[in-house]
Amino acid sequence: MTEKFEANWQFPDQRLVSQEIPVDIKGLSLQMKTQLQKPSLGSAESTLELTSRDLAAQLHIAEVSVDHVIEKNVGGIIGRFRVQAVCKDIVLNLGKNQGQFKVVVTPQVSGAQAATTVNAVDLSWNPGGWDYNSEFLCTGAEGFDSILRAEVEKIINDSASFIEPQHDLLKKYVQDYLKNVTLDFSAPRKLVLARPDIDVVMKVQDFTDFGEEGLRAKGVFEITFARIQDSSRTVLKLDGDSEVKSADMASLRLPKDFIKVILSEAYRANTWLHQVNSSQLPGFSTVMNSRFVQFFVWPALMSFSKSAKFIFDVYSNKDVSISGQGLQYQVKSQMYARMQAPKSGAYVPFMNFSLPFSSKIDVKVSQGKAQAKFVNPTLGMSASFDSGYVARYSPSRRFSTSTIRDKIVGGLWGQTISMSIPKVPVAEGLSLQVKKLLTTKSADLVLQVAP
Repeated sequence: MTEKFEANWQFPDQRLVSQEIPVDIKGLSLQMKTQLQKPSLGSAESTLELTSRDLAAQLHIAEVSVDHVIEKNVGGIIGRFRVQAVCKDIVLNLGKNQGQFKVVVTPQVSGAQAATTVNAVDLSWNPGGWDYNSEFLCTGAEGFDSILRAEVEKIINDSASFIEPQHDLLKKYVQDYLKNVTLDFSAPRKLVLARPDIDVVMKVQDFTDFGEEGLRAKGVFEITFARIQDSSRTVLKLDGDSEVKSADMASLRLPKDFIKVILSEAYRANTWLHQVNSSQLPGFSTVMNSRFVQFFVWPALMSFSKSAKFIFDVYSNKDVSISGQGLQYQVKSQMYARMQAPKSGAYVPFMNFSLPFSSKIDVKVSQGKAQAKFVNPTLGMSASFDSGYVARYSPSRRFSTSTIRDKIVGGLWGQTISMSIPKVPVAEGLSLQVKKLLTTKSADLVLQVAP
């Protein structure tokens, strides 16, 4: 996870002594652009170390000059000579991968907002890591340009000597930069789902900083199902048990009935329709790949290419029944499917199915995907051909219901379906991906999350 960082820092004028001659450096500034990499939220440290990536920098020196009176004794006569030399508008560019920038901060959390306190700032570059943007031009006393150039070379070849006296100034610059950068956790954050009729908004109501033990946010998920007409409201709360075995990674805890209630609402009668391609249907490919099987169990398919793709519109006019909690559920549903067949570059109604279905489902989460494994599925089936298709194409209406049903059930047994879980938007520019699903002793759900 990275955050853009830009700076234009001005440094105080400096007077250095080179070969007993004072050298003045004026108008010293550093422009810098980089990406600060944020550490994993799983870190148990109370401070965060942000390191730079793709550091680009330009050093500008308005003037390096000598204006000094030299006294010399020549044959008993003391002579005073005023020496003046100046080099102006010196610009240097930092080479790729030649510099390092690091900021150490401590998060400061109050209510539903988080800011940062800067503990330390470190900037360094490799000797010889700078290139002159233009020719080093000087005017004045001959030979003194080498003294001036030597002082510039000291800066670009010894970052520690230059940066060390500036640490407090750099710390102030970075703190001023970050003072207006506040993570506001209180603003409602919308999760992006595959179903546009389901609206999920997360609201953080309180944020507590426990120092080295970590941070804790409390809030709510508000979920609206646009296709459900009644105005009933269900409130789910966490169990009193506060145990969460997830110390190695940030986690999001949800009530134990969260999955059951959400799926029950999402699959209310007449509120959903899933379009399934025949290539996604377990067991269907074995029928399509064998003309022998087609002849005995579904002759109407013989008029199509083996590679033909059919579309199934799956829906239900009854509420789905879901029981269970945690990671195991039992699902029952009376589903229907309208099958469409490819004809002349378009799809036409082909068959209709009634599909009473039940199965145990084991749930797990891995790397941002929810996985549901079907265990001991059962499927009923009754089928009929579309009357319009029969009238126009006169297909064989022989159909072996038990054989087709058994092939689908056989394909479903142990089958795992995966679905991407939307990222959880904690604050502006900070979203977390669900990595793993655990449960507490009280069966509350614990989602391990990371950037």
